[in-house]
Parts: sequence; structure tokens; C-alpha cells
Amino acid sequence: MPEKQQYNNFLKQLIAYLFIMVIFFACSSKKAAIKDASLYDAGARFEDVNEKIKKKDYEKAREILGDIKARDTSKEYAALAQIRIGDTYFEEGEYEEAVTEYEAFLNLHTYHKYAPYAQYQVAMSYYKRISGADTSYSLAKLALAEFEKLQKQYPRNPYMEITEKRIKICKDTLAEYELYVGKFYLKKGSYTAAAERFTNLLRLYPDSNSEPEALFNLGLAYKDIGDKEKAINVLTTLNEKFPTIKLSRQAREILVSLKVKK
Repeated sequence: MPEKQQYNNFLKQLIAYLFIMVIFFACSSKKAAIKDASLYDAGARFEDVNEKIKKKDYEKAREILGDIKARDTSKEYAALAQIRIGDTYFEEGEYEEAVTEYEAFLNLHTYHKYAPYAQYQVAMSYYKRISGADTSYSLAKLALAEFEKLQKQYPRNPYMEITEKRIKICKDTLAEYELYVGKFYLKKGSYTAAAERFTNLLRLYPDSNSEPEALFNLGLAYKDIGDKEKAINVLTTLNEKFPTIKLSRQAREILVSLKVKK
């Protein structure tokens, strides 16, 4: 047999042998992986996670949670791991990252039993950053939208009472911002723009803490525009709704002068 043909036959045999060995080892590795996964105790690993979070070792906690997500074949703990990753960022004060993780869970598990919690945490991730009305308008608006989404999508959620209180705070913050801008326009002499801001406040956020001041300043804006009738109506409403406050006493003085001039 020619040398070249012998070499070709040997090469074919070698390739066939290697092919069989690759299949053998692949099957063995797969069986080992299945066996290893079946022995993986995700529940015990969650106890490790809780200990790490208590010690504020958030990076290590996320490392373990990532391992749970990858290795939990039952998928029971993998979904919870996604939420807990969000919790580690939330506890750390990294609220944008927390929102990303909670929303990733909600996108995959909209009707999971812990979905209301994840949605609540999304809202709280914005709410926690609300400070002054002049700097937190966008955060208050986002928090309000997420709290309202929680109420609408999960009406039987266990956070309803506290959510109502926080929605009120969000609306008060947004109303304060409208008042702040309206007063800026009023001071600047842009009376029509000021009136629009105060009107929007009263329409969008009725019964807010800013309502009395909004009514008073709206009355001033109408007075300065030269619309005495609207000014009288607004200041009368303020006087009737909040008769005992200082602004109402001032409003009564302005009303007297307006009615005399009328």
C-alpha cells in the first residue's frame, strides 16, 4: 500500500477516534453538570446572602446571588435572586441600579407573588431621592407614576396605606414646585405666566398643602393683570375655604380695595 494512502487511512481513523472521545467527554461533562446542579443548595446560599447584606458586604452578596441565578435549576430561587440583587443596590443607596434590577424582574415575572414588592421598590428608589421641591420635581413625578402604577396593576398589594401617604407627599412636592415657579413669574412681572402656574397647581393637585398660597397668589396675579372679577372670585374662595389663616386676612383687605374700585 502506498505510503500516502496509509497516511490517509491513519488520519481517518484518528479523526474517528477523536470524534468518539469528544462525544464521550461531552456526555460525561453534561452528566456531571446535571449531578452538580442537582446537589446545589440555593436555599442555603440565600442564608449566606442575608448574612453578607447584614454586614453591608453588598458586592459579595451580589456575587452569590449571580451564582444562584446561574445554577438554580428549579428556577424557584433564581427569580428571588434577581429581586435581592435589587435590594443590595437599594440598601447601598445606588437607586438607579436598584431600579434596573427590579424592572428586569418585573419584565420577566409580571404576575409573580413578589411583583408588588418589586414595583413598590421601584417607586421607593425614586421617592428616597426627593428633597427640595425646586430640585426634585422629576424624581417626585417618577415616584408618583410608579406608586400609581403599583395601585393600578396590583390593587391588592400590601403597601396600599403607606403608598397613599407617599402619593400625597409626591403631589405636595409637585405642587410646591408649581408654586415656586409661579411666584418667580409673579415677582418678575410675568403675571399671565404666573396665573397659568397657579391654575395648573390647583387643577392637578387639589387639596395640596400649597393650595392656600396658590389661591392667594393667583388672586394677586389676576389683580395685576387687571382682571378684577377673577381676582375677587379667587380671593373669596380662599377666604371661604381657609377663613382663619393669615393669608385670608390679607385677602380680605385686598377684596375691600377691589370692591371699592369696582
